[in-house]
Amino acid sequence: MNKEELIAHYFNGQISKDDFLQLKTLLEEDSEFKKEFYAQLEVQQTISGEKSAPLKERLKKLDQESAPKTKWYFYAAAIVILIAIGSFFYNTQPDYQDLYAKNFEAYPNVIAPTVRGNETPKKDKMELTFHYYDNKEYAKAAELFKTLYKETNEDYAFFYQSVSLMAAGETNKAIIALEQHNWNEPIDYQTITQWYVGLGYLKLENKEKAKLHLKKVTVSGKPLAKQAKEILQKIE
Repeated sequence: MNKEELIAHYFNGQISKDDFLQLKTLLEEDSEFKKEFYAQLEVQQTISGEKSAPLKERLKKLDQESAPKTKWYFYAAAIVILIAIGSFFYNTQPDYQDLYAKNFEAYPNVIAPTVRGNETPKKDKMELTFHYYDNKEYAKAAELFKTLYKETNEDYAFFYQSVSLMAAGETNKAIIALEQHNWNEPIDYQTITQWYVGLGYLKLENKEKAKLHLKKVTVSGKPLAKQAKEILQKIE
């Protein structure tokens, strides 16, 4: 088991007695490992609201005690404490990926919706692009919307390109595109852009930026305001 796995198993409460003894040895002999271990401990204790000094000092006694005098139950007790801290930490964190999955959906095609019975074998470029979009072939749709925007300079093409990128998993690209674009009619895309950028940051687990954009949606008076408020309540 490598050092990273050893630390991970320790804080997750999955460490065996033999592995724990290996951990003890590393703490005694490897200064870099010890530094990393205590840094991890500090983070978990700070976030959980526990006072870090007593437990940290207690574990530091590993450097001062000889192996024969060390009792297994001492370390087991430390594990119990750390499991409790770890459980508190993980249980109080919002599930960003779940929130994103439950709230993200590609924006409806309101530009060139397909009417059943009126499908034509030959489609123009816009219809073909939305055909891929409606069929959830978002990577292909993003490419075609990009071309369409270059040819038309229409806001809708850029907007749907960005949504397609996000739907295809290109979250960073979508966020950058939406944040940096100069809209021809900014008021038409103001709220919906904030919504998708907020969701993008939610997926990236950037809480502060997600809140920044979603709060703008909550005061928009638009239908998405209620949904944005519900997300904010879960990540506050």
